[in-house]
Amino acid sequence: MIFRRRRHELGTTLAVMRSDLDALRTALNERDADLQSVKASLSSVTARFSALDERVTQMASTLTNQFHELDDEIQKLAATSDAATAERVEHLRASQTRLASEQARYAIAFRQDLAELAELLRRVR
Repeated sequence: MIFRRRRHELGTTLAVMRSDLDALRTALNERDADLQSVKASLSSVTARFSALDERVTQMASTLTNQFHELDDEIQKLAATSDAATAERVEHLRASQTRLASEQARYAIAFRQDLAELAELLRRVR
């Protein structure tokens, strides 16, 4: 009698453990599916950030080249001008410098924002 009860208790305990193990497997599979989804999303976001960074770099290079071309034109104008034109040229140079500084600040701020977002995404992983 004692052995039968003991065997029955062990069978019940074993059934509970199997049920718990099945529940854990199911939960693990769900977590794994969620993780794969997050990895796919992260990969997509990373690709988009890379494309955006490339575009900003390209735009910054284009603006820099345009500023250099503008500076060349201003220097040519300054070499062949009178006092009034020289004053305008100096104003143009000051404006050009201000615009170049703004462009550099925006590029730096944008890259910092991208770095913060990338760090946030790394933490989410």
